[in-house]
Amino acid sequence: MILKSYIIEKSVESLVNYNSVLLYGENDGIKDDIKKQLKLIRKDTEIINLFQDEIIKNKDCLFERVNNTSLFSEKKTIFIQEASDKILNEINEVLEKENNSIKIYIFSAVLDKKSKLRNLYEKQTGLAILPCYKDTDRTLISYVTNELKELNGVTQEIINLIISNSNGERKLIKNEINKIKSCFSNKKIKKEELEELLNIRINT
Repeated sequence: MILKSYIIEKSVESLVNYNSVLLYGENDGIKDDIKKQLKLIRKDTEIINLFQDEIIKNKDCLFERVNNTSLFSEKKTIFIQEASDKILNEINEVLEKENNSIKIYIFSAVLDKKSKLRNLYEKQTGLAILPCYKDTDRTLISYVTNELKELNGVTQEIINLIISNSNGERKLIKNEINKIKSCFSNKKIKKEELEELLNIRINT
C-alpha cells in the first residue's frame, strides 16, 4: 500500500493499522516528525531503536528483539534507521511471523524503483510505504503556520523569512521554530528581533 505523506501527517495514528511501514526519501524532517508522533501514540509499548549496521553485524539481532519476552510490555514498537536492501532477508524473516502486538517502522534514504525493500512494502498485504519527498512552498507554509499558530505576530512575511532562511529544509525549519517558540512565547514576534535570533544577514 502506497501512502501519501500530506494525508498521513494529518492522521499519523492510521499507520498503526499496518504491521509494518517503510518511510523513505530525502525529507528527513517529515520522517522525524512522524517518528516523534508514533512514539507518543505507542508510548504504552516497549520502544526499540535499531540501526541497519547493528543488524548487519548480528544477523539474529532483529529476530531476537522481536521474539524476546519483555518485562515492560507485551507490545513492542521497533524503529529501524538507515535501512536498505542489505537487511531485506532479516526484515522478511520477522514479517513472516505476523504479530499484531508488534509494529515495525523502517526509515530509509532515497530508494530507487529497483529496490527490493521498496517493492516488498509496495505490494505485500499488511505493509505500507510512505514516500517522503522534498516539501513544496505550499506544504512548508502550511507547516510553519500550524507550528506557530499559538504565537502572536506571525505574518506571511515572517513565515516566508523562516522558510527562505532554512533553504526550504524542514529539518532546519524545525530547529528555527524551536528557537522562536522559546524566545517569543510571551511576546509578539517582531521582524528585527527574529532576524537577530535566526542570524539572518540582510543584503543592503
